[in-house]
Amino acid sequence: MPFAFSCKVREVMPGNKDLHYDRATLCSVAVNDLYQALDVKRDASQNEIKRSYRKLTQKYHPDKNPGDKKAEERFKKISQAYEVLGDEEKRKNYDEFGDISLSQGFDPARARAYKQQARASRAYGGNPFGSAGGSYNFGDIGDARSTSFDDLLSKLFGGGQVKDFGEGGFGRPKSRSGRDIEGEINISLLDSLLGVTVPLRVSNDQGDARTLDVKVPQGINDGGKLRLRGQGGAGSPPGDILLTIRVSPAKILRREGDHLYLTLPITALEAYRGGPVDVPTPFGSVTVKIPPGSQNNQMLRVRGKGVHHQGKSQGDLFLTLDVRLPQQKEDADLIKALERLQAKESVRGTLDMLS
Repeated sequence: MPFAFSCKVREVMPGNKDLHYDRATLCSVAVNDLYQALDVKRDASQNEIKRSYRKLTQKYHPDKNPGDKKAEERFKKISQAYEVLGDEEKRKNYDEFGDISLSQGFDPARARAYKQQARASRAYGGNPFGSAGGSYNFGDIGDARSTSFDDLLSKLFGGGQVKDFGEGGFGRPKSRSGRDIEGEINISLLDSLLGVTVPLRVSNDQGDARTLDVKVPQGINDGGKLRLRGQGGAGSPPGDILLTIRVSPAKILRREGDHLYLTLPITALEAYRGGPVDVPTPFGSVTVKIPPGSQNNQMLRVRGKGVHHQGKSQGDLFLTLDVRLPQQKEDADLIKALERLQAKESVRGTLDMLS
């Protein structure tokens, strides 16, 4: 079944210039909805859109409202909205991707490919790790029309840019071999664990520029290397691009070699009673059995749930238990139960050597 998604527009406070981007849908929530600008519903026909456009432009035309700045601004927004909604192809892209479709150099095919990738990463049991499949506010981006599509992809998915300082532009190979170009791309920890495609902008001194979609393999570590053959400096044969991968850390998950380390919050009841607990991982949720009487900072090992390479696990997942006491204070029944269980228990015997 072909993938389809309809961008939904949320209401925002007047004057709010932030655009809200969701990489799993690659859809921006429009601040100034184009349908609202034309006073039509989202399912309006093309004829209805045209009629409303003509009516509104006559009403707010600067010639009929001399010196009226508000009318002038409204006329501008009406014209911009019709430029998109009056064109069936542009309207289709706007319905699917929102304001992102208005960005400079927008490519719907690439947008759909990135969207599929992000939704696939979200399918791994959600995203508690703060990276792939998330949504982002970019208040500094402003009007999507003045922003390049590649810049938006870079903000959502990471990536990087490299520059060829050699002579000659793209498409003008020389008789000698092309030079290799070195650079870096930035990705999140979760993206490094799942594998990701990111944009890489390649430019030169002549002002030529192109964007490559770089596929980063699953399991690559910080400092890992990628070689893009034939994508470097112009020549015969052309040079390569040599990329160093920089992986940004996550808040609750860390990597050491092929092992992953996660702090797992559990209740005092779960720690004392033990039993199964569902644990989210980058590769899907797993059920872990908590031993009865588990202590705070106790470490559990889940074999085979560490770093994956080409779909196969080569490491383990280590869970550090973070035992949480009840937030309710002065519970008489709980105090009595704890007194019964621990009143005579000595837990500071190891500190006697300090006295």
